[in-house]
Amino acid sequence: MDTFEGRPGAYRGVWYCCGQATLLPGKTYVYSGPMATYSAWHRPMAVYVPEKEKTFFVFGDANNAPAIGCYDHQTARFQQPIVLGNNPDGDAHRNPTLLIDHEGYLYVFYGAHGRTTRTLRSKHPYDMSEWTTCADILDTTYPQPWELLPGEMFVSYRGGGAREGTWWRIRKSIDKGQSWEEPKDLVAFDQCAVYGVTIAASGTFPRRVHFTWSRLGGGTEEEKKTKHLWARRYNVYYAYSDDGGTTWRKSDGTPYTLPITEDTAEKIYDCGQRGVWLKDIQLDPAGNPCILFLDADPATYESQWKFLRQTDKTWQLSELTTSDHMYDDGGIVILHNQDFRVYAPTTNVQPHEDGGDIEEWQSVDGGKTWHHGKSLTRGSRYSHNNVKVAFNHQQSNGDFRVFWSYGDSLFPPEQTEVLLYCYGETLIAPRQIEG
Repeated sequence: MDTFEGRPGAYRGVWYCCGQATLLPGKTYVYSGPMATYSAWHRPMAVYVPEKEKTFFVFGDANNAPAIGCYDHQTARFQQPIVLGNNPDGDAHRNPTLLIDHEGYLYVFYGAHGRTTRTLRSKHPYDMSEWTTCADILDTTYPQPWELLPGEMFVSYRGGGAREGTWWRIRKSIDKGQSWEEPKDLVAFDQCAVYGVTIAASGTFPRRVHFTWSRLGGGTEEEKKTKHLWARRYNVYYAYSDDGGTTWRKSDGTPYTLPITEDTAEKIYDCGQRGVWLKDIQLDPAGNPCILFLDADPATYESQWKFLRQTDKTWQLSELTTSDHMYDDGGIVILHNQDFRVYAPTTNVQPHEDGGDIEEWQSVDGGKTWHHGKSLTRGSRYSHNNVKVAFNHQQSNGDFRVFWSYGDSLFPPEQTEVLLYCYGETLIAPRQIEG
C-alpha cells in the first residue's frame, strides 16, 4: 500500500446545490448551501476517543476535498485539519466518513456517489499526519463504516443507481482494508431505491448494529405527472444484527431472509402519501434505537419533526416541531436515560431554503414529550445546517457533541464561504471551528 502525508488545510467547507427542479416558485434547486457536513446518510463523521479525550471529525473542505480535523477536549483546542485527497467535482455526496478501530487506527472513506469509494488508513494510531491507501470499494454511495467484530470492518452503502431494485449492500474487510469480501445485498425493494442510516454500539464485541431506511418512489397519479414527486421517500423500516452483520432481525428478534424485500420488511412508521426524510439514529443507554426523521410534503416543503424510540419490543412515536424544508438536517444527543436533546435548524432564516437557526429541543421523559430548550443561534444572516453527532458523544465532557455547516442557502448565493461550528451543552454558545 502507498504511504503519503496529508497536506495542511483550513476549516472551510464545500458549497453545493442539488435537485434542479422547480417545486416552489423561484426555487431553481431543491436544496443548496453549506454542505461540509452533508448528508444524513454520511455517517459517522465524528468520533470521540475516550482514551485520548479527543474528537476526530471529517468534512468536505472548500474544494470538496476530504479533510480530517481533531479537537482536544483537555486543551479545548483544534488541531489544524489535514486534506487527504481530491474529488473530481464539487459534489458533496462525495463527502468523507470516519472509522476508528479498537487499536486506534483512523480510516477515512470518500469519493463515492455511484462511483468508487477511496479508503485510507492512518499509519499510526490516533495520528492524522501519515496515511496508507487501502483497497477501493467499487460502485458505492454513502459508505457507513463500523467495527462490529475485533479487527473486522463492516461497511454498508448504497449500491447501484437510484432506480435499481438492489440498493443497500454490505462489504467486510478482515485485513485492515487491504481487501474486501464480495458484497452482500441487505435490502432489495422491487423497482425502488432505499435510503438508510446505521448506528453501532460501542464497547465489548460483538457490537450490535441498527439499520433504518425509507424507500424512494410512489405517490399519487397526479403527483407522478408533476415534479412534486422529486426524490420523495416513504415510510420507516427497521432491522438489526448482533453477529457482525451476517444475520439480520426485526425488532422482536424474528430473523430476516436476505435480501430484505418490501413485503418482508418491518415497517415501523407509515407516512401515507406524504414523505419521509431520515435525519439521525442514536442509541439510548440501554442500547435501544432512537430515530429522528421528517414527515414532509415536497409540494409545500412543510416538514414535521418526529421521533421514534424502541421501548421493549414496541415503538414510541412523538412530535417535536415543524420547519420549512425537508432537507433541514438535525441530530440526536442522548445524555442519560431521560434527557434527550435534538439540535436542528427549526427556525427559518432564508424561507423555504434548507437550514436556518439551530434550536435545542429537549425531552426529560425519554422522548415522550418535547419542549423548546434554547436557541443556539439567533438572527443569522445565512443558514446553519447538516448537524452531525459525534459517535461516543455521551462519554465526552460536553463541549463538542455536535458540529455543522454554515453558509448561504440561496441560489445563486451572495457568497459561497462555508464555516464550521460545534456545540455541547457545557458551552454558552456554539463555537466556530478554527485551527
